[in-house]
Amino acid sequence: MASEAAETRTYRLSHRLTVEITAGPGGMVCEWDPARPERLTGKELKAYRRARQEVLQRLAERTGSNVLVLEMEGMNRRRANG
Repeated sequence: MASEAAETRTYRLSHRLTVEITAGPGGMVCEWDPARPERLTGKELKAYRRARQEVLQRLAERTGSNVLVLEMEGMNRRRANG
């Protein structure tokens, strides 16, 4: 998402996980290192949400636009049947 209006930041969520978040008018992209885990710990999820909030807040301030995030409940849980 290469755009002048995009906001990119890298965050260490835990000893095992880093995420680079890029947000712009076209949406948001997360690059995980190592690869996106199947599940985040409670602390990692809190750290991810704080990081996401910071990036989106910076984007909103810089562009003067509103930002909306929809997070589906249970996205961090394993499926019961699979």
